Amino acid sequence: MYLQELQRNWNTFGREDPLWAVASQPDKVDNGWDVQEFFETGTRYVARIVQWMETNGLPAGRGAALDFGCGVGRLTQPLCDHFKTCVGVDIAPSMIARAKEYNRFGARCVYRLNETDDLGLFPNGSFDMVHTAHVLQHIRPEVAIRYIAEFLRVLKPGGLAAFHCPSAPAVYAYPEEGVSCALSTGPGPLSMEHGTRLTVPVRVTNTGAHSIGMDKRTNAPVRLIHHWYNLDTDELAQNHGRMNLPGTVLGPGESLDMDYRAASPAAPGNYALALTALDYRGCSLAAPEEAQCSVAVLVLPATSGTQGAALAAQRPYSETHAIPVETVERVVASAGGRILHVESHQNLPGGQVSSLYYATR
Repeated sequence: MYLQELQRNWNTFGREDPLWAVASQPDKVDNGWDVQEFFETGTRYVARIVQWMETNGLPAGRGAALDFGCGVGRLTQPLCDHFKTCVGVDIAPSMIARAKEYNRFGARCVYRLNETDDLGLFPNGSFDMVHTAHVLQHIRPEVAIRYIAEFLRVLKPGGLAAFHCPSAPAVYAYPEEGVSCALSTGPGPLSMEHGTRLTVPVRVTNTGAHSIGMDKRTNAPVRLIHHWYNLDTDELAQNHGRMNLPGTVLGPGESLDMDYRAASPAAPGNYALALTALDYRGCSLAAPEEAQCSVAVLVLPATSGTQGAALAAQRPYSETHAIPVETVERVVASAGGRILHVESHQNLPGGQVSSLYYATR
């Protein structure tokens, strides 16, 4: 059931906004990536891995590489510059389909759908290198550690497994009394076509005594979520989408104007778009009644050329998890491998520790 839910979420990402789902820069949401610029980020990332390989003389061979959680092939493609063949696997059919479209290496690069909690598609010792980056963090730990063990199983002796996994979760420094902000938007009604996205201007004002945001000065981020309320049927579509505040830190009394983007509800009709501000733990703010606003929206039937049913009825959600280094070490050792080096970085939002492991067998 969990893997089905995971697949459903990432398949929706792959249909609606695949490049942003892989490289989630705030200014690239809603298909804002230039394709060439997107793949250049993958080339730079792989160059860092290859530099380690050259310095340390691993893997012993450069025959076949596996890119786990390949998405649209951002990292699989540049890996093909360093290995004879590459295989990308992903749980989302939409991602695999898009990866095949972007493939520029022909038969040397293969993309395969993997819907199980193992890598049973491949026999023992299939690959000189197994690689994954920013994938395991989106998988629950009890499943992710099984994949890590599988990385070692399908790795050749003298091969290299290079995999990224957060080792400590984000911890947010909310004051004991909480934070608060007020939301406001212009008067309605607004209108949109079914199957499109609506952009709503929203003003966010910090009404509390503490700064809100996420950088070195503060660590109390706030995000907005929205619900659709059908005024004709009294039906409520909850948690239809979410959006982080821009990176700016708001001091007490300060305001910012942002564009909130919302996918249409499931059917045309008369709706109220209800926006609510929450903290990153999903908790209400200190003054929840002011941290809400709404606007009337007329959702018109789709006309020819709009996306229609291609948009999801509910925006998918990407979980974030961490696995302690000690746990990863035990899993790797139990699978017959050993960790050669761990690169850890603690400068991520919320104090999350990001770790890149290099292992062999």
